[in-house]
Formats: sequence, C-alpha cells, structure tokens
Amino acid sequence: MTNVTITQQLPDCYDEDAYGRIIMTGRDSASLLQRLTTNDVLAIQPNQGLQTVLTTPIGRIIDVLHVIRVADALWVLTSPGQGPAVYSHLKKNIFFNDQITLSPAARTYRQVALYGVGATAFVSQLSGRDMTTIPQWQASVFAVADAEVIATPIAPLAGGGWRLLIPTDVVVACGLDGLSPVSDAELNLWQVESFVPAYGHELSTDYIPLEAGLEQAISFNKGCYVGQEIIARMESRGRRAKQLSRIRLASLVATPATITTVAGKDAGIVTRVVDSPRYGVIGLAYLKTQIDASEPLCVGDVVVQRGDDAWQGV
Repeated sequence: MTNVTITQQLPDCYDEDAYGRIIMTGRDSASLLQRLTTNDVLAIQPNQGLQTVLTTPIGRIIDVLHVIRVADALWVLTSPGQGPAVYSHLKKNIFFNDQITLSPAARTYRQVALYGVGATAFVSQLSGRDMTTIPQWQASVFAVADAEVIATPIAPLAGGGWRLLIPTDVVVACGLDGLSPVSDAELNLWQVESFVPAYGHELSTDYIPLEAGLEQAISFNKGCYVGQEIIARMESRGRRAKQLSRIRLASLVATPATITTVAGKDAGIVTRVVDSPRYGVIGLAYLKTQIDASEPLCVGDVVVQRGDDAWQGV
C-alpha cells in the first residue's frame, strides 16, 4: 500500500521521536532483559510484547519499557528522553560471554502514537487487516510500500491508542500528514484523565512499580532480577508506603505539591493536575497509605478529594 485514503473518523497523531527505540539481537538478548527487569521477557513469542520495568537494586523505577519481539529481534521502546540512558544501562550489564547486539533505531524508524476513537480503524485500513482483536502491547507486522511497519496497541487515550514503528523512507506512504497533531498539553490531559502514569511525573526512582500501579508489568513467577527482593516482599506483605491515586481539587495548583491533612500531617505528593473539560480540576497523586481514608486532605488552602469516586463518571 503506497497511498492511504481514510474515510472513517481520523485519529490524532503524537510524534514519539523523543522516545528511545533499541533493537536487540543475539542469543542472550531476552536473558539480559529477564535479569534486569520485572516481567517475563523470556516468554515473549514473535509478534508478542509486554511492559516491563527496569529497576534499581532497591526496586525503584528507572524506566518502564515496551518490549516487542519481531522475528528474532527484541524491540525495546523507552520513555521520552530515556533512550541513551537505557541503552547505556543495558550495554554495561552485558556479560563477557553474552551474544547480544544493541542497535539504536531512532534514525531509521519513525515512532508515532495514534489516539482517539478512530485509531484502530486507521491502522486496520493501513494494514489491510482487522486489528480489533490484537491485545494491548502485542504487535502486528505488515508491509507498506514494500517496507515492514510494526503496529502495537498501547494504553488508549481519548478513546483509542496505537503505536507505529515506521521505516523513515515510507512515512509519507502511511498517510500521517492528514492527521491532527497531538500537543504535549493534550497528551498530558489525556494521560491524567485515563489514569496513565508518565515518566518524570509518576514514574521515577522515587517510586516502586507496585506503588505506581504497574502490577501488569511484573511477573511474580519468574526467576531473580534486579530489585526483585524489595518488590516481592512488598507484594507478599500487601503493604505499600504510598499508592498512586486519583484526586479532585477545588482549584489548580502548581506541581509537584505536598498534600497534607487539615491537621498538617504530610499525606503525599501531587504529581500532575489538569483542568479537564470532562471532570473539572483533577490530578494524580501518591498518597501515604498510613493516612486514614476519612481524614480531609488539602494542598495549602485547596481542598483535595481522593479516590476513584473523586472523578464522577470515571
């Protein structure tokens, strides 16, 4: 397919050029990720994928990775701005006898995200396949102008979500020029509305994956990995010092902002706040679990309502 004519509702397009993309090849590629990250990378079959968390020795989040197997290669997709750091981290952990080659792919592949209710239909028409049944984080590979494009469903924002990895010489043939671009402000709004954590806000070395609600990115049955002891102990005890939560606020506040009880006790931190056309002033926050759920909270003079019920209609 060289020219795409789309008749249904169009998705919006977010340029993920700042996101790192690394191709791993060699016999021991999956084993390296298996010992450094939280999920069961060894179980990934061709055209399958998952999220997995690169963690510190004390179980803190370095980055949340999207890993896809395409043929004999593993694609490692990082958060924005994290490509060089993840590449260096992987490279320095390659053992002497490991057969692994790391290849940066940012110059040869364009990475974009399609959001909105028309995203799946757009990718289906582009690929000539029914893409409605592909599970989140899995992959489909198809030809556009004789080049292989990789498509994978991601967290849906504004009604849908797909990620495309497109060889740079066939980008025009994919029909992206006719799509409305998504601004960083729009992406931020949609992420908060959809309770999707983001690097530099809810995802950092300040937090442990379980605190960030990343259970689906963790395997509790795989072998040892860096940071496993802390995460396994937290899971087995069922106790988290803090937990990522939805909040509603009486007005906008600058973030990050400290949340306190009305008595002045530290209750957590607000990571992001948006003025949502759908829900009003809402945000994401890490709340300390030791604070009683009945205690009123505030940020300065701004009243804070917590929990899923704080967002009417969510």
